[in-house]
Amino acid sequence: MGLTAADIMTRPVTTIRHTETVESLIRLLRESHFTGVPVVDDEGRALGLVSETDILRALAYALSPPGSDELRVPSRELDAGRDRTATARLLRPLRGFERSVRELVSRQVRELMSPVLHSCRPEDPLHTVCQTMTWKEVHRIVVVDGDGKVVGLISSSDAVRTFGELLSKGELPPS
Repeated sequence: MGLTAADIMTRPVTTIRHTETVESLIRLLRESHFTGVPVVDDEGRALGLVSETDILRALAYALSPPGSDELRVPSRELDAGRDRTATARLLRPLRGFERSVRELVSRQVRELMSPVLHSCRPEDPLHTVCQTMTWKEVHRIVVVDGDGKVVGLISSSDAVRTFGELLSKGELPPS
């Protein structure tokens, strides 16, 4: 029998509860050096994923909401590079940004997470997990048990590391 999800999954899994704040999420990501984590309910069931990209996207919207021209600077102001008033006009939109960031970090993780969750079971063949990652263009697959509780996580780095180890041992046929 070939490799399964359980053979390469990371466990225990660092997760975050859906009711935690974005500030707690940022702290968790910084301390753990992970780029994303599963979001769980109070019973540990997977609800979604949240990543640094979700935080950056939310910060971008806080700085300049879609459809706004807040950061658009008329070309005549760009030409006035030595003019201090042009610099002041460039920085003016940032004054509201601080308030927006404070509001963002106080929100709950469930408001920021991606509710689309790609998951597998521990017994699923690794080749199926890799196909899902490739076809869905995702970097993480959450491994869940029969109750939907998170029991592991497989990242694209885990898969590449595993295949590299197998190749170095000569356990995979050359292409």
